[in-house]
Amino acid sequence: MTATTHAIDIDTRIADSLRRQLGPQKFSMWFDGSACLEYRERDHRLTVTVPTQFARNWIDRHFGPDLRAAAQEATGDEVALELRVNSNTALAPAVPAAVDVARVDMPPSDGEAHIKPVSPAPNRPLGQKDAYKHRLSQFVTGPSNQLAYAAAQRAADLHDPTANHPVFLHGGCGVGKTHLLQGICAQARQNNPGVKILYLTAEQFTNDFIAAVRGNRLEAFRRRIRRLDLLAIDDVHFLACKEKTQTEFLCCFEENDLAGARIILASDKHPKRISSFSEALVSRCVRGLVVEMTEPDSATRRAVLTELARRRGLVLQPAVLDLLGTRYDGSVREIEGLLSQLHALASLPGRGKPTTPGRPLVVGRELVEQLPDFNTPIVRKPVRFSTIVKIVCARLGVEPGQLAGSSRHKFLVLARSLSVYLARELTTMSYPEIAHAMGRKNHSTVITADQRLRRQLRADEPIMLPAGEGTVTPSELAASLCREAQRVEA
Repeated sequence: MTATTHAIDIDTRIADSLRRQLGPQKFSMWFDGSACLEYRERDHRLTVTVPTQFARNWIDRHFGPDLRAAAQEATGDEVALELRVNSNTALAPAVPAAVDVARVDMPPSDGEAHIKPVSPAPNRPLGQKDAYKHRLSQFVTGPSNQLAYAAAQRAADLHDPTANHPVFLHGGCGVGKTHLLQGICAQARQNNPGVKILYLTAEQFTNDFIAAVRGNRLEAFRRRIRRLDLLAIDDVHFLACKEKTQTEFLCCFEENDLAGARIILASDKHPKRISSFSEALVSRCVRGLVVEMTEPDSATRRAVLTELARRRGLVLQPAVLDLLGTRYDGSVREIEGLLSQLHALASLPGRGKPTTPGRPLVVGRELVEQLPDFNTPIVRKPVRFSTIVKIVCARLGVEPGQLAGSSRHKFLVLARSLSVYLARELTTMSYPEIAHAMGRKNHSTVITADQRLRRQLRADEPIMLPAGEGTVTPSELAASLCREAQRVEA
């Protein structure tokens, strides 16, 4: 057994022992997805890295003895416990990384944890056509994704020498990242039969890497993921807190990049905002084209509704498009779920018109009103001011405590203005209440900050984000922060 495998096994056993001691519910709440466990055998030390100081204090008070007992059970020795706070995870919880694996079964009687690779079998041809559900030709574009779509089209053209750089797409759930990644692979395969293309999620990459280490098949694994023509990895943020897997992925990235392969990555965050992402990986990711994808606006949602309905054999009347486009403002996945319900209703006898076989089903307002939740008022949970401040400061790279200071640094000024503006839009707080929450003696400064941001919104001139994240218009930034705050509180 190699040193790498041994370290992984110990981390796995500690996590399994802790899960048995605490029970699935407590373990899931405090460790599975929000904490990283790493045991160092040389000094018998268990290090637990958590995203916030609150989590660190709570775990220290309530689970310290359990952590020591779990480590002692797994290693047979008494261990030293060290609790750390990762300052880079203030917004996003660490991915489930109690061990450097993606999914671990409970240990069988022999005490060894078994990992199930979820990627295609090694003997399956890479880039097989039926592996790609989506096509670029089916992608609906709008202001929220035009740049990403243009980057995808260029990346799919393997003969374009000007597009030979990494592409990193980032954005929330259901905005089309996976669609573009698979579309790139499908189009490149169609135009270049015989090229080596590999599409994986980061979870599949992790599982296959660990399985290769345990099965002494590391060289075969490396031959499979290197020297490709196109490599597409989805959900790269899954690699957070997985140092060994990140090291392997970095080597894979560099070898493919040096060989001239197209590398397309997707994540829910900008590479500089992924928790516990190595500096080397961040550097490689930002060297290419980094593009944010946001939720579609109302016009794009109408276009998406029309296209997805057409594929299902549905025709949405104009009044229905207006109604659905304004009432349902979630991700494309939510739109797909909505159309699934409409399709089921329209397929019932006498509901959709006409019912002639082979003809599209026409959906009118009366059918939409039969949706289970249509008559339920849309009530959004109030957004807390602390959530607004946390999200704004994380996006602009400033500390929440600095908002009460007197510094006039441009990002602090912008953070104050955005916090006040979003508080006025998403809460019922008055200017004096906002001033008190921000530690301001006079609420006139808060009014000035709000007015300043609203002037910027009217002008809507691009502003530079910190840490080289590029430019964005004030309206795009405010809308993105607004959606993120509502998602956090949902």
